[in-house]
Order: sequence, then structure tokens, then C-alpha cells
Amino acid sequence: MATETYELQAEPRTITGKKVRTLRADGKVPAVLYGHNVTPSLLSLSKGELEKVYRKAGGSSVVTVKMAEGKQNALIHDIHLHPTTGAHLHVDLYQVRMDEKIKAVVPLEFTGEASAVRELDGILLTNLTELEVECLPGDLPQHIDVSVDGLDSFEASLTVADLKVPTAVTVLTDPETAVASVTPPRTQEEVDEAAEDTELDVDAVESADDEKAAEGEEGAEEAGGEGSGDGAGADKAGSSDAKPEKG
Repeated sequence: MATETYELQAEPRTITGKKVRTLRADGKVPAVLYGHNVTPSLLSLSKGELEKVYRKAGGSSVVTVKMAEGKQNALIHDIHLHPTTGAHLHVDLYQVRMDEKIKAVVPLEFTGEASAVRELDGILLTNLTELEVECLPGDLPQHIDVSVDGLDSFEASLTVADLKVPTAVTVLTDPETAVASVTPPRTQEEVDEAAEDTELDVDAVESADDEKAAEGEEGAEEAGGEGSGDGAGADKAGSSDAKPEKG
């Protein structure tokens, strides 16, 4: 369980729709705070502070949102990014109660080196990058470590059931789901075939990127601006990955 605390200073806002461009130009990011039985609140956050906190807290650590009327505990549930610049367009904050269990997605961090890779020239395959879990917000881990040191042959593998998870955390992902394994090294023929497939994929991606670029910034605003945050906040609370449930 993470011991570091994270805080975001929030200001109320009345600016909505396409006018939020003025907030972004002023170094602010429009946000909405919503949750279980909570009336959504329209807020603005400092772009620099948000980036700093999100870099450390991610989406699976409780953040204290400081507002004029008091403090609220929340998860940074989703950040909408500009498709070309990567700039933060909008952030969804999901308010949680510390005495109610929530469902959330926690990333996996792979550590160590599989001996089958080091000694047999195998290729490490990671089939899962995150787990769905349920716990109290204060018990939510920022990530779950996965050691691959025990993968010593091409027959060895790790499943969700093999992972070490804090006792206060219930894993909802199927325990038989494959997490990691090591495959034999590829032949030269397989390498050549993969290279040809990659060239075809690159051509397809570049063509798709050209089409998206032609749509312009206006489409990006509509996809990542207020329509995906303010108007949908109350509805998303019912289908969120981090829905609080009575413990």
C-alpha cells in the first residue's frame, strides 16, 4: 500500500463547452468530480500540478482534492489527451469514500530476469498488464510486482493465481489467466516474416494517421473536451472501473 499522499488544488468553474480553450490557454485543465450518490462538480486544475501528481499517483492511488468547500478523496479516473500533442484536455476525478470498497484496475510491474531468457535465449511474453481488484480505497496498491525470475524453461509460466497480492485486496481477474511465459528464440525465417508484416503494418498506420490529421483540431476538441466529461460524469459513475460498493 502506498504511503505517499497526493493533493490537487481545485477551483470551481462555470466555463463549459468549447470555451474551455481559454482555461487551457491559461495553464488550466478542466475537470469534473463525480461519484456514487454525488452531484458532479465542475472544476479546473493547474496543468503543471496535475501532471506532477498523475506521474506519481497514476490512476490507482487516492488523491486529496482541495476545494473551497473542503477536501474530497478521489481517484484520477481518466485523462483525455489530445490525439496529436498529448496535451491534457480534460480529467475525470472519481470521488470515493474511505469506508466503501471500490473496484479498480491496478497495473502490473514486471521485475527480475527469467533464466530461460538469459540462458536459453528465449523471448519473454507478458500477456497481462493490469489486474481488476476490489478493496477499500486506502488499501489500493499503486501497482503489483510480478517477478519473472522463476521462469526457467519454455514450459514454465505465471498465472494470476501465482501473483503476490496484499491480503486486503481481492483479485477479480480470473486466477487462471496467463500473465507471463518464455517462448523459444525465433528462427531466421520467422524473423524475416515478422519484418515483412511490420512493414505492412507501418504503411497502414501511416495512412490512418494521415486521415486523422486531416480531420483537424476541431474534431479533437469534440472527442476529448466537455462532451466526454461534464455531460457524462453522472452516467459514468454507474459504469466506472472504480465503482464503490458497500463493504
